[in-house]
Amino acid sequence: MNRTISSHPHLVGALGNAVAAYHRGTYEHSARVGSDAQLIGEAIGLDAASLESLGWAGALHDLGKLAVPERILAKTSTLTPHEWEQVKVHPVVGERLLLSISTDLAPVASAVRAHHERWDGTGYPDGLRGEAIPLLGRIIAVVDVYDALTHERAYRRGRYTPEEARRMLETERGTHFDPALVPVYLRILDARAVESEAERVSALPDCGVS
Repeated sequence: MNRTISSHPHLVGALGNAVAAYHRGTYEHSARVGSDAQLIGEAIGLDAASLESLGWAGALHDLGKLAVPERILAKTSTLTPHEWEQVKVHPVVGERLLLSISTDLAPVASAVRAHHERWDGTGYPDGLRGEAIPLLGRIIAVVDVYDALTHERAYRRGRYTPEEARRMLETERGTHFDPALVPVYLRILDARAVESEAERVSALPDCGVS
C-alpha cells in the first residue's frame, strides 16, 4: 500500500484532480472528509499505514461519481428512482478505478466501496452489517454524513447547524453508524469548537480595560 502510493503518487493524486475538475463541490467535500477521517483514525490508534489508507480513502470516497452525469450531481430537486440508482453505483465504480491502478490499493478501495454501508445492514452496495463493514469505511461514513449535513448541497436547501448534525449522529448511532465511532468524532468536534472559540476571543480588539 505505502509502496504503491509513494511510487505512483501522481496516479492516485490525479484521481482527486479529476474529481475537482468534474465537480468542485464533491472535491471540497471529499478533502474535508479525508482530513477528519484521519483525526478519528489517530484517536482510535490506527497505525501509520492504515492512517495513510484512510486519508486517501476519505479524499477519494466519491471518486466513482465521475460515472454519474453532472446534471444529476447538480440537481436541486428530488432524484427520480432511475437517477438514484445511477448515484448508488459510485462506491463500486470508485473501488474499480482504484484497483485498476494497483491491487495494493485494496485497503483504500474497500473503504471507498463500503462508505455507504450501514451498521444495521441496510446500506449499499453490499448490505454489510456491523463489523463486517471495513473499519475504514465505517469511519468515513460518520464524517461523510456530518460534512454533507453541515455544508450546502445542490439537492438540499440550506444546511444543518453543527448542533443539529451532532444530534443526527447520536440518533443514528448503532443503526447507521458504528456506535463506538460516533462519540470519538463528537469529542473531536468538541475540541475543534473550543479551539475556534479561543481563536475568536484572541482576535477581539483590545479595549484597554484592565
